[in-house]
Amino acid sequence: MVKRLIILVVLLTGALLVGRAQDTAEREIYTVLSYGDGVFEPEQWLASAREENGRTTAEWRDDDISGLAYLGYIHFDNPIQPDQIPLVFTEDWFNAVFANYQGIVETSNCQLDEVTLHEFNVLQAGVRFSVRYWIEHIDENRVLTLFLMFPSADPENMNTYAERLFPDAPICAG
Repeated sequence: MVKRLIILVVLLTGALLVGRAQDTAEREIYTVLSYGDGVFEPEQWLASAREENGRTTAEWRDDDISGLAYLGYIHFDNPIQPDQIPLVFTEDWFNAVFANYQGIVETSNCQLDEVTLHEFNVLQAGVRFSVRYWIEHIDENRVLTLFLMFPSADPENMNTYAERLFPDAPICAG
C-alpha cells in the first residue's frame, strides 16, 4: 500500500511539472495573435487563429467597416535568407492568396527597411477593395506575411490600421 502511494505521488508530481513546463512555453499561436495587440480594438474586431504544419495564422475581421487583416507566419524547414524572399513571394504566390477575388491588380511594391510591401486592388462581390500586403523576414525559419484589406472607398481606415501595424512602412511612397 505504501509503495502504491509513493508511485502515485511520484506520478502526480511529474504530471504537475510537465504541465507547468508546457504553460511556460509560448505557443506560436499567441505570437501571431500578439501582432494585433494595440492595433485592432477587441470590442470591434473579431480575432481567430490557427496552427498548421506549414504556418500559423491569425485573422481579424470587422464586418461593420468591411475590414480584414490576415497574418501568416510561414514555416520554412530549410533556412530562408532575406534575399530569397522575392523567389518565394512571386506573382503565382499572390494569385493563390487572392484566388477567391477577381480583378487583382498590383498597383505598387516597395522595400521599406526590413519589410517588403505590395499594394493591390481586388474586386469581391462587386466591391473594389484596396490591399496592402507586407512581407517580413523574421528569422531563417519564419517569414511573416500580413495583408490588410478595406473597401477602396475607405482610405482613412486603411491608413490608420496600416500605420498601427507598420509605423515605418505603412504605404509605398508615391
